[in-house]
Amino acid sequence: MSRDLFAPIVTDEQAHHLFQRVRTGAPHAAARRLMNEVFADFHDVDKSFVREFQTGGFSARVFELALFAYLREQGLIPDRSHAAPDFAVLGDTPVAIEVTTTNPAQGSEPDDLEYAPLLHDDLPEADKAFVFQLGKALRRKLTHRDASGRAYWEKEHIRDVPFVIAVGAFHNQNAQMHVVGTVAEYLYGQRDVFTYDTTGKLTITADRVERHESGGKSIPSGLFQMPEAKNLAGVLFSNAHTMGMFNRIGAESGYGPDGVAICRVGTAYNPDANASEPRPFAYVVGDRPPGEQETFAEGLHLFINPWANRKLSPQALPGIPFANFTHGRLVTMVPNSFQPFTSKTFVVEHPQAQQIARYQQLLFLRKLPSEGAER
Repeated sequence: MSRDLFAPIVTDEQAHHLFQRVRTGAPHAAARRLMNEVFADFHDVDKSFVREFQTGGFSARVFELALFAYLREQGLIPDRSHAAPDFAVLGDTPVAIEVTTTNPAQGSEPDDLEYAPLLHDDLPEADKAFVFQLGKALRRKLTHRDASGRAYWEKEHIRDVPFVIAVGAFHNQNAQMHVVGTVAEYLYGQRDVFTYDTTGKLTITADRVERHESGGKSIPSGLFQMPEAKNLAGVLFSNAHTMGMFNRIGAESGYGPDGVAICRVGTAYNPDANASEPRPFAYVVGDRPPGEQETFAEGLHLFINPWANRKLSPQALPGIPFANFTHGRLVTMVPNSFQPFTSKTFVVEHPQAQQIARYQQLLFLRKLPSEGAER
């Protein structure tokens, strides 16, 4: 018997507003079909996934399902026979993954991502506040203990397996505009500084970051080097694994209905060795050739902790960029030429949806110097 994530099992009053928005209607039809296909192979060990997906855990469960889709896409079959951590991939290059998200503060605006503006009113301050959200999410998992007093990495079935925390950004309407550089600064306690010499050649130097400050609060930088993180082998970060990703990949798979078009705009890795800024991109979903279509690996970034007790091999989580701190420098390896940093999805429902989407594509590229992107 097939399982339908979108068949309500809770009342309208209990249902999350984003679940209510996407469970019916043509704009999200592709996402619904693809998510149900992925969920068909997903073992819900504690039988709570659907209820959480339909209520307050909507965004976190979307992120978890997208990570499962990534693992399956890479031919990795996680052990889902235990409730925690969320994924245990065993074999020659094992890794255990616990999933978490940055979440809205209690009483704040809900994580309504669909109608968020392109840019935060105060981007530098938003980045500073994001570090606190990231630190809180990571420490929540590092300090967690089960009923027997065991941490995630102390559980018998993953003993001696490198432990990774996967973090998705969902704490406010602009959460997914934060780029991986901010995450790296907090984890490694180092910031890259880009300058050009008189010939126009790019020079990169490193500045030590001692603390992060926001809203009158201060926390130390360099989480990976702290004693509390000695069992944290790495952090897997995403600002892209949302309902929009399922919608785009589903549409590229032919699941989108007539009269609906999707335009994706954003910024991506710039392969120019002399570039200090990402490059813009914009495309209408369905235009990319089969070999270049979106995968669930896009938008994932792995940060390896070189000071961890159990070392993590980058081959444990293949197909994604990974960063490591070697010889006093932060080095990032990018496996593919197209690696998005931030993006936003526009879904158009109209008899001339394709024409409108192409107009949005051109409009974004023309206005990019004065606008940014998120999600």
